[in-house]
Amino acid sequence: MLRKLLNRPAQRKGTDDPAQPLLPTTEAIEVDGLAVRWIMTDGKKNIVCWARAAALEKLEANPDLEKASYLEAFHRHRPKFEAAAAAIHKRGLLDGNAIVVRKENV
Repeated sequence: MLRKLLNRPAQRKGTDDPAQPLLPTTEAIEVDGLAVRWIMTDGKKNIVCWARAAALEKLEANPDLEKASYLEAFHRHRPKFEAAAAAIHKRGLLDGNAIVVRKENV
């Protein structure tokens, strides 16, 4: 029995709980610095999520995307950002208490 436990891959706490998906909230979405900030929930607590400028530029295929266009770009690609945030959350890879979606995540 102990051998079975030791040979099992390590899992982060809560990462495989299908009953706790990450879901969008109705909180306001804002541009903050070189990122877009939005809130998602795991059903127990709200989690601040960030879409970095490089991720927005990648999805827009525009390396010179202006800050004034960040919010519109986020809304066009919101399902991709939410899916990326949920995947990061599921793997337990939070940055402090937040989720940061980088260009390599989209």
